[in-house]
Amino acid sequence: MFWLKKKKAENLDLILADREDYIAILSKIVLYLQHWAYYGQAEVVEKLIELLTQENLEQFSKLLNSIDMWGGSGAVWEVYIDDPEGAKLFQKEMIRLIDLMEKTKALGRGIKQIREFFESQLH
Repeated sequence: MFWLKKKKAENLDLILADREDYIAILSKIVLYLQHWAYYGQAEVVEKLIELLTQENLEQFSKLLNSIDMWGGSGAVWEVYIDDPEGAKLFQKEMIRLIDLMEKTKALGRGIKQIREFFESQLH
């Protein structure tokens, strides 16, 4: 049980070490969501930035992997952007977010497939 707590603490340290990258990516995602009037989804991402800024890493990690971000209808990743160029910008930032989540060992189950979907949309 001790090793599990140690591993979790190490993973949270990785998130903290890349906090500025997370904030940069999440801030762009908020701007895109607000631009296309997805205010509810933008609030979820703004909450992530707030939690990270406050160094509330456990809650950040939970919300980062939540259904609000990666679930079904109404989740952040599932927004529909009618503008093809805008959609590409959003998808690229979501890919960057997933890559960072993987780097910091914060990647939950099923999210890699979402990255694959976004990558297929860009080609």
